[in-house]
Amino acid sequence: MATVQLADIYNPLTFARREQESQLELNNFIRSGVMVEDPSVQAQIAQGGNIGELTQFAPLGTQEPNYSNDNPANTSTPKKVSSQKMTFRLAAQNQSWSTMDLSRELALQDPVGAITGRVGEYWATTNEKRLIRSCLGILADNVANDGGDMLKSVATDAAGAVTDDERINADVVLDAKQTMGDHASSLQAIAMHSVIYTRLQKQNLIVYIPNARGEVVIPTYLGYTVIVDDSMPAVAGTNRITYTCVLFGAGAVVSASGRVNTPSEMKRNPDAGNGGGEEIIYSRRSDLIHPLGFSFTSSSVAGQSATLAELEAAANWNRVWNRKNVPLAFLQVND
Repeated sequence: MATVQLADIYNPLTFARREQESQLELNNFIRSGVMVEDPSVQAQIAQGGNIGELTQFAPLGTQEPNYSNDNPANTSTPKKVSSQKMTFRLAAQNQSWSTMDLSRELALQDPVGAITGRVGEYWATTNEKRLIRSCLGILADNVANDGGDMLKSVATDAAGAVTDDERINADVVLDAKQTMGDHASSLQAIAMHSVIYTRLQKQNLIVYIPNARGEVVIPTYLGYTVIVDDSMPAVAGTNRITYTCVLFGAGAVVSASGRVNTPSEMKRNPDAGNGGGEEIIYSRRSDLIHPLGFSFTSSSVAGQSATLAELEAAANWNRVWNRKNVPLAFLQVND
């Protein structure tokens, strides 16, 4: 069977388009509606730069209204309509793969699809990690600066056996939901580690529903779409592991793609392998992934883009929306 060489099939425009399509299709947070592309942000970052602002008017509040009377000397005082500003930061990222990883595809009907699918899967996984780490940074900021009003935790590091009250259950999920008060109906998805998902499966608590076209089934728990991702935290203590789950509202995270001069390119090293030759494909992206209701302060960012560790730092986040308006809630459990 013939071996497909990268040089035979690489076309920059086709590669970039199909890689992007694959990344969008494979990202679980995009498919669930948690992360959505924002046209206004896209238009802003298309102008260049890696730091920008999202501005919107603050809610009008719930103050008691004025009561009308027939005295012309009594006048009303207008309330101020204020604005809220969120700062975001793009991540300029790149990765490369050699021919031994990508182009040794035998008898493939669509070798371009095979390669772009793998690259798309890599970026989908990478951006899922960036979203999760951003949520962990937000949680750290919330605990440090807002009294943990977005978190319900029943996890401990006790030496004894884990009890049912310390595991995921309907009560703890509903308690986490309640941190949003009467705005909790906006929550629609829950992200969890596969260990927690398996726990719910063993209890027959996962309900599977078909998507709109009946092509795939979607796992749900308590009516929330379940996103299973082993990048969700599983932190080992002295005696137990603490798992963090996150409840999301629809469109809780906005995304956009910044400008990249050369999204992909190929390089051939004819001398490599003692003259046998080597082919390398490079992929570059500029991604914005930003949970709504927060500013990314960049207080402890060393380079042009925030690393995963820097996304997780409490110092880099600040909540600018009222708690009820932030479509996120956290719960921590043992298993």
